[in-house]
Amino acid sequence: MSSSKARNTPATVILLQMCHNFHEVRQVHAQLVVSGLVNRPPNGGRLVESYVRVSQTQYALAIFNTIHSPDVFAYNTIMRGLMLGKDPYNSLLMYEKLLMNGLIPDNFTYTFVLKACSHMKALIEGKQVHCRMIKAGIAPDTHVHSSLINMYASSGSIACAERVLGEFKEENTLAMNAMISGYLSKGHVDKARAMFEKMAAKDVASWSAVIAGYRDNAMYKEALSIFQEMVAFRVSPNESALVSSLSACGHLGALDQGMWIHAYIDKNKVKLSITLGTALVDMYAKCGCIESCYKVFRKLPNRDVVTWGAVISGFANHGKPEKCFELFGEMVSEGVRPNEVIFVAILSACSRAGYVELGSQYFHQMVNDFGIVPSIEHYGCMVDLLGRAGRLAEAEEFIVAMPEKPNSIIWGAFLSACRTHKDPKRGTVAFRHLMELEPTSGDRYKLAGLMFGGAGERENARVITKFIDENDLEMTRGSSFIEIDGVVNEFVAGSIDHDRCREIYSMCGVGSEHDTQLGHTFS
Repeated sequence: MSSSKARNTPATVILLQMCHNFHEVRQVHAQLVVSGLVNRPPNGGRLVESYVRVSQTQYALAIFNTIHSPDVFAYNTIMRGLMLGKDPYNSLLMYEKLLMNGLIPDNFTYTFVLKACSHMKALIEGKQVHCRMIKAGIAPDTHVHSSLINMYASSGSIACAERVLGEFKEENTLAMNAMISGYLSKGHVDKARAMFEKMAAKDVASWSAVIAGYRDNAMYKEALSIFQEMVAFRVSPNESALVSSLSACGHLGALDQGMWIHAYIDKNKVKLSITLGTALVDMYAKCGCIESCYKVFRKLPNRDVVTWGAVISGFANHGKPEKCFELFGEMVSEGVRPNEVIFVAILSACSRAGYVELGSQYFHQMVNDFGIVPSIEHYGCMVDLLGRAGRLAEAEEFIVAMPEKPNSIIWGAFLSACRTHKDPKRGTVAFRHLMELEPTSGDRYKLAGLMFGGAGERENARVITKFIDENDLEMTRGSSFIEIDGVVNEFVAGSIDHDRCREIYSMCGVGSEHDTQLGHTFS
């Protein structure tokens, strides 16, 4: 801050700007109240800003509501705070209130309200904001129009987003980044890649947008390929690029590449935020390295409920229920309130271990102690828990007593249990519901056929097989990923579509005769 600017800035504002945490803001707030300066402009707006900066949206809102005549700065600040607090609806209401009070929005106002519209996919309200911008003569502005592009894209109006981008006479990197993200959010991967390739001035956000987009479209190998290209071009990855790449590694089981990214983070002293630390924990868990997952978890300086969820889910998937229960108890004792995801992991751990009574206790604890309304996933876990234990009558009663209509997840879990325990009578009930919910799912018909076959009802099994063949129903084929020397190889059941399949079959002792049987010949 320059000396002349400092002389013109009220001391109270300087004090608030120096606050780094909630406690410090509260202290200055108390001094303002005691001195009677809290209602003197610009203290109210600056106090709102300080509470927003330390992520205390409710305190910021309480202060805002005491300001007699909030100015545009105060409105902008509380709108931003509400967006940070994931409350776009009330952020939009604040914009309406600003207009009703006769204030004129500035570019910051438009940026925040358009972000609110994007989150809510509020296309009509977003178009109204756009009309007001046109009437106000707002020229193409990097931040405002990037938010406008995001709004149109997130609301499904790609053509309008493209028209906004076309308003820029020269290439605008931020606006093009917004358009790339918009394309990828709607699955237009080729358009996004084409725009990315033709950009003359790519920045780190451009690379990050493509990596995140590929990840979100389940194109994990492509995401890692772009990340490697980014590093090769000596563009330092930001947190978003690192998190997206670690997520891709987790989905592919690419442990070597995940470890390389971890080493990059350590070597370059990248700040290990909660988000990035959680991504590392999740990557190691999904890559089968639960020891490293736990080691990273213990070293994290800060953890939130998502971090706890990642490590608990990791141990649940690795068949270590006792560790899940231990971590759950530790989390609660540290004052972290479990969310829906945590209980899905805990109930899954109980199901795999056959802990029926303990699973029921956790289910009731979730509802009664933590006030979490059970979702379909929680009900599915309970049906699976009872079904695996062979308590099919109880599972059936549980389904009937559900407050909401059971979906295919519930009936699928019940059908699987009926197949395991050879109960075609109850299984037929589940299968009938599945035929109504998923009439073209080959997987459900296959499971029913296996159930009938396992129970000795050969004729019913043959009828199912004939129906699958006559209707050409598709079934999900199992797939696996194997990483060798940093290269991820995908193998799909029933397919030999691999560059080195001849070498693989040779190592397995299977020759050209097997190749011919599968309908392939090799030159």
